[in-house]
Amino acid sequence: MRKKYIRLKPQSSHPAAKLKQEIQAVLRGIVIKRDGGCILRKVRHCLGTVLQADHLITRGNSTTYSDPRLVVCVCRDCHYWKSWNKEQYDSIIRSLLPKDRLDLWERCLRDSWRPVKMDWKKELVGLKQILKNL
Repeated sequence: MRKKYIRLKPQSSHPAAKLKQEIQAVLRGIVIKRDGGCILRKVRHCLGTVLQADHLITRGNSTTYSDPRLVVCVCRDCHYWKSWNKEQYDSIIRSLLPKDRLDLWERCLRDSWRPVKMDWKKELVGLKQILKNL
C-alpha cells in the first residue's frame, strides 16, 4: 500500500512571519540550554532525541509567544505523547516548574484572550541577549 503525502502550506514571506520563525529558532536554543534536554527525561522514559521548544500556552497568543518562561524543552517523543495526554502532561510539567513560572502560566492563561500588538524585532533582540547570557 502506498503512503499518501499531504502537501504542506508554503511558509509566509511576510516580515512578521520571518521574524517569528527566527524567534522560534532562538527560543529553541534558549530552552535546550536552560533545561539541559527534555524536561521530562527524569519522569518518563524518553529517548531525548530531536529536541523541541514546547509552548505552554498556544503560539496563537502574541503576548506569550516569545516568553521563554512559558516554553519548555521536550523531545519529539514526549511532544507526540503530549498530544494524546495533555492533562497528564500539564500536570507533570506543573510539578517540575518553579512557583514563579507556574504563577505566570496561570496568570497568562486567564489573560490569554486579550489581543496585544507586539514589536517582533524588539522581542528577537531580547531573546538573542538571553541566549548569549546563558
